[in-house]
Amino acid sequence: MIKCPICGGKKKKGNTTYSVDFETGVVVVRRVPCLVCVQCGKEWIKPDVAKELERIVEEARAKKYQTEIVSFAELETAPT
Repeated sequence: MIKCPICGGKKKKGNTTYSVDFETGVVVVRRVPCLVCVQCGKEWIKPDVAKELERIVEEARAKKYQTEIVSFAELETAPT
């Protein structure tokens, strides 16, 4: 069992929504895999997932999108 360092509660697999508001737009990524504390609700995103989130945000910034909404789960199943 993985314990929450904040409250000592149990962490379980879950999903979260990640959003970034930068000067020219907003990026929202839904269904991002994470660990969630069942007691306090704190969320942890693994480093490989965080790296992919950074790539998504930089891509949207480079394209100068005002609003970009994507589902992380759909990105994982998309052909490369």
